[in-house]
Amino acid sequence: MDESLAIQVTNLSKKYRLGTIGMTSLRQDISRWWNRKNEIKTDNHSVDQNNVDNSRMINDQEFWALKDLNFEIKKGEVIGLIGANGSGKSTLLKILSRITEPSEGQVKVRGKVASLLEVGTGFHPELTGRENIYINGAILGMTRREVKAKIDEIIDFAGVKDFIETPIKRYSSGMTVRLGFAVAAHLDPDILIVDEVLAVGDAAFQRKCLGKMEDISLQGRTIIFVSHQLPMIEALCNRTYLLEKGEFSKFGKTKEIVNFYLSLSTITDKTNDDWKNRQGNGAVKLSNIYIESSSLGKSSFVKIGECVTFVFEFETHNKKCDFNTMSFRFAVTNHLGQRVTTVDSRSTNFSFCKEDSFILKVEFSKVNFPEGTYFITVFIGEEETAYDWISNAQTFDVIPGDFYGTGRVHKVPTGEIFSDFQISQVNGE
Repeated sequence: MDESLAIQVTNLSKKYRLGTIGMTSLRQDISRWWNRKNEIKTDNHSVDQNNVDNSRMINDQEFWALKDLNFEIKKGEVIGLIGANGSGKSTLLKILSRITEPSEGQVKVRGKVASLLEVGTGFHPELTGRENIYINGAILGMTRREVKAKIDEIIDFAGVKDFIETPIKRYSSGMTVRLGFAVAAHLDPDILIVDEVLAVGDAAFQRKCLGKMEDISLQGRTIIFVSHQLPMIEALCNRTYLLEKGEFSKFGKTKEIVNFYLSLSTITDKTNDDWKNRQGNGAVKLSNIYIESSSLGKSSFVKIGECVTFVFEFETHNKKCDFNTMSFRFAVTNHLGQRVTTVDSRSTNFSFCKEDSFILKVEFSKVNFPEGTYFITVFIGEEETAYDWISNAQTFDVIPGDFYGTGRVHKVPTGEIFSDFQISQVNGE
């Protein structure tokens, strides 16, 4: 393997057998063997083949969790790994961490690997926090003296000073994750592998972890980071791999890969059957609604600071309705039911052209809603008469973005909007 590489993977595949998950007793194993021998069907808590994509099946008993992966990671790189649940991310990390053996292919890793894959990984529940720190250091090949030199820093970073002599089994999941990350990050690994477990921590600790991982990368160490929190991936990773159905579908610059991944999450088209709560006389009816953003295209995701267009398709069912007095409105509410904004065609003196079908497009040049899930309510009709009125006609998610064009993702306190402002300075008299 080239000296510049930290990891080299060649033709890596991993297959699993459909069947019972977890450990069983001898009695259960014998019972299952007897039932198979006599063709007796039982509920054995097995993986349902219907839950595995057909393209990943080898036969009716086995499937590919990973298939023919080839990639190289250089020393000092910070790599993101994203993909839907079940795409094979955790399996790949377990192989890179030497927890699981590949079925086929070769994995070469240079240096010490520290992994944080699941809450409590590498910890003995009966031992204290301090004892577990020393054990993890020994696993990484460190002497007791080397661990002792860093233990105060680890405890301080994790914020568990008052509980360090307490058995791990008494820790909350958040405390366990904090200590686990602190141990993995401070014991000088050459390669740090972090799975989604940071989601257990609060926002302040997540920021602290990102800062520490940036420090580690500046020291020339390698990081592989998996998260469904895409802004964290964008903030930290140089390159990102997208894993789909056990195979890499795309890799490259992180921002491009994240945008591509989000564009796959297309908005679900709503039909008349979905709008059973609609009200109105039906003279004009909404037939479709979707959202297009400047970077993601047609998607259920919208990035803060980007241009977004809301598209509404209508059909006219009563040609006698008065288009001259007709108005269109739509309201956006948050997950608490609080109205965030309302668009009203009367505000701009918009006039309609009479058509059998027509499309209305409403453009927001710069989305300033805070991060969260939002719902759209649509109204079309006259002042006293609703032609069509649908509550929660569509939903969309606002995700963090670069609102101010500084190259950084900004956040505002919950409930506050982003303000598009400019600051200038003038000389005093």
